[in-house]
Amino acid sequence: MKPVQGKVLFAGGGTGGHIYPALATIEALKKEGEFEILYVGGYAGLENEIVPPLGIPFRRIWISGFLRQWTLRNLLFPAKLLVSLWQSYRILREFQPDVVVGTGGYVSGPVVYLAARQGIPTLIQEQDSYPGVTTRLLSRYADVLCTPYPEVAEHLPRLKGRLQITGNPVRSSLRLIPREEAIQRWGLNPEKPVVLVFGGSQGARALNQAVAQLVPEMAETFQAQFLWQTGKKLFAEVQQHMASRHPAVRLLPYIEDMGAAYSAADVIISRAGAITLAELSQVQKACILVPYPYAAANHQQHNAEAVQRKGAAIVVLEGERFVQRLRQELQRLLQDANLRRKMGEAWRAFYKPRAAREIAGIILELMGRNVHNQTEKGQEK
Repeated sequence: MKPVQGKVLFAGGGTGGHIYPALATIEALKKEGEFEILYVGGYAGLENEIVPPLGIPFRRIWISGFLRQWTLRNLLFPAKLLVSLWQSYRILREFQPDVVVGTGGYVSGPVVYLAARQGIPTLIQEQDSYPGVTTRLLSRYADVLCTPYPEVAEHLPRLKGRLQITGNPVRSSLRLIPREEAIQRWGLNPEKPVVLVFGGSQGARALNQAVAQLVPEMAETFQAQFLWQTGKKLFAEVQQHMASRHPAVRLLPYIEDMGAAYSAADVIISRAGAITLAELSQVQKACILVPYPYAAANHQQHNAEAVQRKGAAIVVLEGERFVQRLRQELQRLLQDANLRRKMGEAWRAFYKPRAAREIAGIILELMGRNVHNQTEKGQEK
């Protein structure tokens, strides 16, 4: 195939949920041709640790989130916004992208806004069923909004461009393996069910505390085994609990090979971040989702409930009777293999294996339109 030449600027950061979709799309783009890529992030987001080591050119702007509770830090927000708009203007002028892609987080706001105002084709990739503040603001300027959930449109009354249901791009490094191989890798018993527990790389204290209470009962009554990622910061805390030393438990601060962990599991208990759900749609196992209760705009609960409506997961909220409800739902799944099978099949409604390629294709479409517009302007002169 003849290489395609072009420049694409990606802006997004703060959390992995905004960064990994961009990286998956960049990976898909590189399979389509030759592109000059620039990634714009914030000063303090996770993108500073993830993007530069990959060899992707990286620039930063000063913007950061406006905290919802009163704090003196919010007094700096207007200054940060003005400086970030100026920084974004300079970056756009110097790089001269053919297309600008925003994947969320405050850092995408100034860049995508200015690009749209300058007539540069823009695309937003929204990961959640309830769009964040930045997406809601940018939706009135962007040419295309890519999302996994059609109900996103209900929250965007001033949507300018078209809405494309693409799913969330998932890293190609996620590789599932046969269950027998995965079970052996973790030193588990293939004759007993495996419960995979994880609350993200930082962990989830409430989830860890609840699971610690359930381990002895589930191991005795249902012969359940637990492959349990505590989160790096909470590992030492969980180690002090007797449940961590139970022979049915494999306790880890962080699981590098999530493909092998997913492959070993019969039941999964996790948070409901958008990228986690995209991975779970590929894994297609019975899940209990415990949304992070302090997520912006409660987006994890919105995500989880969208999945639950399709029968692919059970949602258990933190708060009153959290442990009792988690016990009840885990018992139900462990004793009903048919229910686990049906829930796994229901995930197929969310599985979009071509998400990154579809978004890359839309970028190429926008790029073609931009080249055409530039040619017309040149002829007018």
